Amino acid sequence: MAASVPSSSDAPQNPAPKPTPVPAPLQAPAGTAELSQELDALRRRVDELTRAGGCYTDIEGQIAAARAQLISYKINEAQATYDVAAAAVCRAEASAHAQPLAWKLLAIETAYLATILGLGYLVKRYPDFWLWSNLVGLGAKCAWFGALGGVTIGIYGIYTHISAKDFDASFRLWYICKPVMGAIFGWFVFLVYYVGVVSAQAGTTPQITSPELSYLIAFLAGFSERFTIKTIDRFMTVLTGGDDKNKDKSDSRPGGSPSSAVP
Repeated sequence: MAASVPSSSDAPQNPAPKPTPVPAPLQAPAGTAELSQELDALRRRVDELTRAGGCYTDIEGQIAAARAQLISYKINEAQATYDVAAAAVCRAEASAHAQPLAWKLLAIETAYLATILGLGYLVKRYPDFWLWSNLVGLGAKCAWFGALGGVTIGIYGIYTHISAKDFDASFRLWYICKPVMGAIFGWFVFLVYYVGVVSAQAGTTPQITSPELSYLIAFLAGFSERFTIKTIDRFMTVLTGGDDKNKDKSDSRPGGSPSSAVP
């Protein structure tokens, strides 16, 4: 009996492959388009500053970093980076707008410097002139060095802030008054130093054997307001130290009245 040959219709058939699901495209978080437009506008502002003269690589790097974070859908980080870059651009624009004022202030500081140096030369050259013969002493010399320190920090401040592109025109009065305040601070800190010498040489005639140290202290007082404020704080601590200790002891006792807080 002949074996039957299976027909092609009886052969097992492979099932059709199932289609591979395609993942849905990620949707950009809300606010991505708006932040991208703001970055574009910020970039145009930086380009205008660059055409006016200057290098703003730090701000450009911040804008590029914000755009990279935005592409990665890190919307919060991109917004924070954008805020930093926008603040830097605002400062740079204000600094560029105030550059004519900065040049005027630099001219004023230079005039201060010429006046101070000229006055020092005249006093040194003609010490017996009637206008200052009875006025020039160690205190006046310290005031001179304090004024010199004030002019120095004024010129240094203009140079530093213009270079950093964050010059603030609202400090114009500080630049104008700083040499005068430096002279006052230098004279006052000299008085504090002199009082310390008098206290150390109690019972004898006070003598300052090294006036150069007084000149250095006066220059630092005119140069740095923090140095002057710290000196005043220490001087006030010495003057009121005993009262503060007694007050602390009375407050620590049972029933002691609490000390009043100064806002």
